[in-house]
Amino acid sequence: VLAHEVIEADDVVDGYFTQVKEELLESMVSHPAFGIQLLDALMIAKYMERIGDHAVNIAEWVEYAVTGNYKGERLQ
Repeated sequence: VLAHEVIEADDVVDGYFTQVKEELLESMVSHPAFGIQLLDALMIAKYMERIGDHAVNIAEWVEYAVTGNYKGERLQ
């Protein structure tokens, strides 16, 4: 159940990344003097999104180990 919750939360994490990316872009246009710091923040947001992707991958393999199903499909 917990593994499935992690998989389902991936869309939420992706949505947050998209939101942060758009807000940082607006900030870069509005405050170009902070460009380097805002770029660093964008990189951090991307790394966090990738951590979420890795967590999903682990959760998919946990689900497979428990159920024999990988990514919602029954293996034969």
